[in-house]
Amino acid sequence: MGGSHEDRFCLDFVSPHVDRSIVLYDLAIGLPTAAFLAFLGWGFRHSAKKLRRSGSHIMTTYYCFLWAVSLLNLIRCCTQIGQTEKHGPHVMWNLLWLMTRFGMVLLELSVVVFLLQGYVTSGLEALIRTLAISGGIAMIETVMMTIYIFGIHVPLFMKKDDGGGDEEEDMSWAKWSFWLLHHLAFMLVYLLILVVPYTQWRDLLPAKPSFYRYVAALFLLSLTAVLGSIMIGSHVSSGYCVYGVASFLYYAAYPPLLYWTFLAEFFADDELDRELMYYSEMKEAGYFEDNGINF
Repeated sequence: MGGSHEDRFCLDFVSPHVDRSIVLYDLAIGLPTAAFLAFLGWGFRHSAKKLRRSGSHIMTTYYCFLWAVSLLNLIRCCTQIGQTEKHGPHVMWNLLWLMTRFGMVLLELSVVVFLLQGYVTSGLEALIRTLAISGGIAMIETVMMTIYIFGIHVPLFMKKDDGGGDEEEDMSWAKWSFWLLHHLAFMLVYLLILVVPYTQWRDLLPAKPSFYRYVAALFLLSLTAVLGSIMIGSHVSSGYCVYGVASFLYYAAYPPLLYWTFLAEFFADDELDRELMYYSEMKEAGYFEDNGINF
């Protein structure tokens, strides 16, 4: 099935290939990522001061994760643009993909795992448990992807480049069944979270509308990726455009979505800063000094 010109463009966007649109693909992902990093850098001093004053382990961890994942994504884009040989295994590309995916999956899972324990923003024990569970699952998936790529030579992140790889070969279920199962699992988790408010367990999750908008957005993103995976595995070339939308939004928009859902309000809230300022002023005025009065 040859597919239209648009479908072939989407093929290059979903499974990047050095001979054609790798630069366009990486610019499409890299420019929004660079803009988000510039935004984080612009507010870094204020954010660092707020995190230091609050002592919140959770917010500090997510803030650092956002920096790490976004930097990895940008490095991967820049490396692929700069390394454009026609053929070769591109081991560095795959390693950067694996590192980026590990970080993004860990970040995505950690939100769910943490909130399922109760919406407590300052629990070191809950944070450690969250990172252990989400990091373990992300590592298992990374090991599986490593076996796929380097063990059985299934190119999960790019179109096969052996001089003869074509669109038909890239549509193999060996590749797309993996992505189908991955996105289906996440879709079902997000669907379950959206259903919880209508059950007797609704008090287990936060009642903030922004949280459910975040979950709904990721559910739709996973649903789109599931449909695209099924279409591509069934040799429907227009599935590349369906999957391409989900892929672009995930890599370019997920870190900002997480920031504005969970961190933006925290950094914008000046109530804590005012309380700390009042405490400092009262301390300087001697209100907390020992005046010899015992109760």
